[in-house]
Amino acid sequence: MIRTTRPPIRIGLVGLGRAGLEMHCAELNQYPELFKIMAVCDPIKERRDMVVERYPECRTYRRYEDLLADPDVELVDIATRSDEHAAHAMMALRTGKWVNVERPFCRDYDEAMVLRAASIKAGHRLLVRHNYRYEPAFLQVREVMESEVLGEIYDIKMRRGTYERRDDWQAVKRCGGGAVLAYGPAFLDQALELLRTPPVKVWSDLKRVAAVGDAEDYVRIILRNMAGVTVDLEISGGRIGREPLFVVTGTKGQFTLYPGDAEGTLCYLDPKQRLPRRRSSVRTPPLGSFGTPETLRWLEAKVPVKPKAEAGMTLIWEHVFNAIRENKPYPISLDSAIETMRILTLIKKDSPFA
Repeated sequence: MIRTTRPPIRIGLVGLGRAGLEMHCAELNQYPELFKIMAVCDPIKERRDMVVERYPECRTYRRYEDLLADPDVELVDIATRSDEHAAHAMMALRTGKWVNVERPFCRDYDEAMVLRAASIKAGHRLLVRHNYRYEPAFLQVREVMESEVLGEIYDIKMRRGTYERRDDWQAVKRCGGGAVLAYGPAFLDQALELLRTPPVKVWSDLKRVAAVGDAEDYVRIILRNMAGVTVDLEISGGRIGREPLFVVTGTKGQFTLYPGDAEGTLCYLDPKQRLPRRRSSVRTPPLGSFGTPETLRWLEAKVPVKPKAEAGMTLIWEHVFNAIRENKPYPISLDSAIETMRILTLIKKDSPFA
């Protein structure tokens, strides 16, 4: 938790739905010394009234333009529908206020580049909420990879999803619905971080499995970088059964972590075992063999999901505070967020859900 003598950041929250009311408000309540919700905006009166019950001093607005005109709002926190994010961010940037945008921060690569130009003109005041960078499971996986116990990493599998017959706006294309925009930015951002270097090949497949709208609820993306490392990411609204969140495989071992588990399983070659040098041969091997027999000692260990790095999904708010009050670099670069949109736009364009 940040200790500060600086005044709290005055927030104007736009959109009182699942993200704004149920996530952002709950998270901001954990940082009363860093943030104060000064105003909210939503067309639904009942939602505005709910906020007043929780924050009696909070101002409420039906029109977005009125919130933007409020001189006491210095950070506009955008949690509206996905197809509205880019337009709302543009309007806020023109006022000179700081802007924090829920993912996806736009619908496609073209909008991303327009927002990039607007952010530069506004003094780099656009912040993208990629809070899954601070998911404990992801950070633990990254630390296992960096420990080199797995040897040279060559394959990473990521699986997310559950079985959901969605029928809300997130299942409708014209509203910005679909798994590509709903979950793609968060988990593709993780995939690119684990890949470390830019992908040179991208393969994808989109389907509608269980949702009842016209948008996709299944996304499969395979990325390959110049070094030959692959990341296989699947986000499924038709997931039946339990699959690992992460399976990371290297030349000397594998790390597996299941959703909800407090620890992952590490299986690796005993580093104390001396492996004799071997050479390939074109000679005919003995029947029933696949070359020279060898006994390898495999060790297994449980790794608690307790990364050394600071972890927690709400940690993103501390970085927002540091960027605005302390003038520190925001760790989610806008260019990295744009790269996720470039790839997501590419796979959407080549699918039946364009």
